[in-house]
Amino acid sequence: MLPAPTDDILHVLRQTWGHSTFRPLQEDIIRAVLAGQDVLALLPTGGGKSICFQVPALARDGLCLVVSPLIALMKDQVENLRKRGIKAEAVYAGMSHQEIDQTLDNCVYGPVKFLYVSPERLLTDMFRARVGKMRVNLLAVDEAHCLSQWGHDFRPPYLRIAELRALLPGVPCMALTATATERVREEIVERLQFSPNYQVFQQSFARPNLSYSVLATEDKLRRLLEVVRGVGVGKTSIVYARTRRQTEETAAYLQQHGLRAAAYHAGLPTEQRTRTQQDWMQNKTHCMVATNAFGMGIDKPDVRLVVHLDAPDNLEAYYQEAGRAGRDEKYAFAVLLDGPNDADELRRRTQQAHPPLDTVRRVYQALANFSRTAVGGGELVAFDFDMQQFAETYRIKALDAHNSLRILAREGYVQMNEAANDPARVFIPINHTDLYRFQVANAQHDQLIKSLLRFHGGELFAGFQRISENSLAQHLKLSVVEVRRMLLFLHRSSIIQYQPRHDSPQALFTTPRFDADKLPLNQKQLNDTREQARLKTESVIGYAAGGRCRQRLLLEYFGETDAAPCQVCDFCLAKKKAKQTALPSPALREQLLTLLRTTPQTPREVLGNFTPGQAVTVTAQLRELVELGELHYAPDGRLEV
Repeated sequence: MLPAPTDDILHVLRQTWGHSTFRPLQEDIIRAVLAGQDVLALLPTGGGKSICFQVPALARDGLCLVVSPLIALMKDQVENLRKRGIKAEAVYAGMSHQEIDQTLDNCVYGPVKFLYVSPERLLTDMFRARVGKMRVNLLAVDEAHCLSQWGHDFRPPYLRIAELRALLPGVPCMALTATATERVREEIVERLQFSPNYQVFQQSFARPNLSYSVLATEDKLRRLLEVVRGVGVGKTSIVYARTRRQTEETAAYLQQHGLRAAAYHAGLPTEQRTRTQQDWMQNKTHCMVATNAFGMGIDKPDVRLVVHLDAPDNLEAYYQEAGRAGRDEKYAFAVLLDGPNDADELRRRTQQAHPPLDTVRRVYQALANFSRTAVGGGELVAFDFDMQQFAETYRIKALDAHNSLRILAREGYVQMNEAANDPARVFIPINHTDLYRFQVANAQHDQLIKSLLRFHGGELFAGFQRISENSLAQHLKLSVVEVRRMLLFLHRSSIIQYQPRHDSPQALFTTPRFDADKLPLNQKQLNDTREQARLKTESVIGYAAGGRCRQRLLLEYFGETDAAPCQVCDFCLAKKKAKQTALPSPALREQLLTLLRTTPQTPREVLGNFTPGQAVTVTAQLRELVELGELHYAPDGRLEV
């Protein structure tokens, strides 16, 4: 594969995205993969990772296969590419067999440039039979930290990507992530079986324009209000809350104090989530109070403030979420509110997140009963899943159910998908002649078919097209219920393939269902995972405790040990302010020496003779006098001349 000239890739960038230059490292990454090299790209949140695989894919004939674990992110990227006139498809849990079959056919025979695939779909028989027929020019592995058991979001299906590489000989692989420690980076390279001449491109995790702060408080809502007002009432902000209820209560509090705030979480109706997000994107709402999934894949560069009401479980998640502020490279703030009992609460949550083995097996059996899945069946068959209904039906504590399902997902036995807005879709599997004959013989459905063709044209014969049942109903002057009934009739008559609209959370078994007692859970591995989670929790607590530059603490966690202080975090700013105010005067020096000649005192007793505002200056002067030998500590800890 010959590398593309720089002018070619710049032309792709200008023509498709309207940018005249690449961001740092992007061009180097693109040219390396165009030269046929395997590449590990480590770029911070907002660093433009998607451009790194999209540009080389467009600069060459063929299709880019993108592995991504997040359905919502896949859909966003596919939609964004389509808006730019680029053919893109996605295959993920919840799609019907017919729809997957048609999508893969389009990738083999049609002009598709990007195929996004969730990892559990990679090595199904249907996918394996098709992928070798596709003209794949690049394999891109997004969120590559999911390959590592030491990463913060390990996904077992990712481990099988190496098997996929065997089906794509000679195709370069690009792994991308925003958060990876040295150990995780090594594991990514090993798991993906990179060629010996692979390249690693790493942009510093430092964000010079982002000011990190941890604010101790006993009243988080009051402190939040102060922070939001301090940054600017009309500025765009995100507030991360741990629970759905907390998002709603916090948004209501901010609204009561005159701020344009809204709550966002997966439990809201699809229309409300969509409208809420659009209002925030268009600056009709300034403050979005959301659970942590919000913001993934959303391109809004002017976020000036990200606040966490509670610390996430690990620093990878905190760095990624806080990094959604200031993507326009202008000054922005990332604030963590730290309550007096937060460290103990975080440790307790980490302990609860790893329930006993018998509880995990019980939840697995309950999930099989809930979905009516027999032993040996159910692999990759998605079903609607309501956590509250599930927990109540089988009398399991909701927290135990949630944490057990997370363990089962991490071990590769189940997958949980948040509610996603899947609009209705239609495909016409018969030819024009047979369709016309049906219309002549079934006049009552003729107008509906004509309307479908008027709205979507010949594309309906090529693959599944999203339709609006509401628009059809308005056009035909029928109710939505009647339109759906007619579409179902056409589906059962094999005239169309119809996928009704779907927006419920789903679950699925990623392997054939086991007998719960024989589920091969590895106790040692679960113990290792628990210990790993404990260490990550302590890293978060250490970050909150501070004592040093916040950004340096984060960078050292990711292996950057030689970073200079950022000069803009709360610690650096306080240190700078202390230096400016702590300029000891000759008068203060003489005052202290006179005081201690009369009565030797401990440093705390000395400070009692001054106002709180003088504490920093007095402490600095005492330290200097000790260093100069004019004061020394007596055995009882008192300072004397």
